[in-house]
Amino acid sequence: MRLDRDFFTIDAYVLAQKLLGKVICLNRNGKIEKYRIVETECYGGGVDKASHAYNYLRTERNDAMYLSGGHLYVYFIYGMYYMLNITASVEGNPEAVLIRAVEPLQDVPLKSETNGPGKLCRKLGIDRRYNKLDLVTSDIMYLEDDGYQVQEIVHTKRINIDYAEEDKDKLWRFYIKGNPHVSRK
Repeated sequence: MRLDRDFFTIDAYVLAQKLLGKVICLNRNGKIEKYRIVETECYGGGVDKASHAYNYLRTERNDAMYLSGGHLYVYFIYGMYYMLNITASVEGNPEAVLIRAVEPLQDVPLKSETNGPGKLCRKLGIDRRYNKLDLVTSDIMYLEDDGYQVQEIVHTKRINIDYAEEDKDKLWRFYIKGNPHVSRK
């Protein structure tokens, strides 16, 4: 079942956990590729020192974060990686969830190709062209619930956000316990 707007218009902390086990459906050249989300991190917008929208800063780069839940926020980092985020909450409240790792649901030569946010964007061909894409209305990319039940979610600290002062210690990274596709620190 394809996910609708109501699924995404919730708090990023809750959405990050609800996204685990859901399936990214990517239409590439008329063929649908499917990837199960196995690791996420949430970013709490204006009040989260790790967020690109901390203090409600709004720039050309982070403008997608201000869209209603269910849009993509794709940005470039370290001069080499794209990062795939899904907006949460309502329009004007800049919360988002970083997709850190996915499990390919079709034959893929190396399982490690999707066990990190930069690697998964490279494998899926995600770049700035996907920024602001609406997962609710798009035929290029959308999310679905295939009935998969997550057994146990691990809550831990987010990665590479030492600059975020006390917010660096929040347990806002989530992953499916025991999944071999989860990223490594």
